[in-house]
Amino acid sequence: MHGLNSTNYRAASLMPVSAVLDTNVLVSGLVAGQGTPRQILDAWVEGRFTLVTSLYLVEELMHVLSYPRIAKRLRISDEEVEALLAALLSQAVVVPGHLCLPGVTRDPKDDAVVACAKEGQANCIVSGDQDLLVLEEYEGIQVVTPRQFMQSIAKSGNPEK
Repeated sequence: MHGLNSTNYRAASLMPVSAVLDTNVLVSGLVAGQGTPRQILDAWVEGRFTLVTSLYLVEELMHVLSYPRIAKRLRISDEEVEALLAALLSQAVVVPGHLCLPGVTRDPKDDAVVACAKEGQANCIVSGDQDLLVLEEYEGIQVVTPRQFMQSIAKSGNPEK
């Protein structure tokens, strides 16, 4: 994968980075007590980047968190899950989800992630999903791994904890 292009990636500027977190990153951050996905959630709570999402992606997250195998691995209580969902809806940039980009990814379920990033004018998509990562970028929106994203936040003058 190519390095992040600082021309297209606002991490190098004074404007805060805005990112769409794929559901797999959010779930990993909630299941793991530590690790890069958890650091990303912590960075969002600390205001180190702007989270962009859509109602569709929030609904997808709620659905995945209800899977029994995921629910029993969560490191937070049901009340904390509800608080997170409320924060997503109130503190993230929530796009209406009107934009459809069918066929933009090789997995149709991932098209909504790219559409959300485009509609919300996000700088990047953070994902561990190869169906998204293979894009590398879409119309100036970088597609990066969680590790690359955390490195970019550190380089932008927002030191990691």
